[in-house]
Amino acid sequence: MSTAFDDADFPAYTMGRAADMIGVTPAFLRSLGAAGLIEPERSHGGHRRYSRHQLQLAVRVRQLLDQGMLLTAACRI
Repeated sequence: MSTAFDDADFPAYTMGRAADMIGVTPAFLRSLGAAGLIEPERSHGGHRRYSRHQLQLAVRVRQLLDQGMLLTAACRI
């Protein structure tokens, strides 16, 4: 039986948990939102919730930034 957690687009992770999982800061995740790359869902209380797919994108952008690419260029890729 499939559950919502099996869905890569299900917003299952809080900002803090998401940041811990992929080894970045919450500020980094917020910057991806500000850049328009990732738009997290919001809980009823207004807290950001991230999906596995969004975290995969964030990891790729972090890798590109670590290679010296600018955020705007990394987001285009």
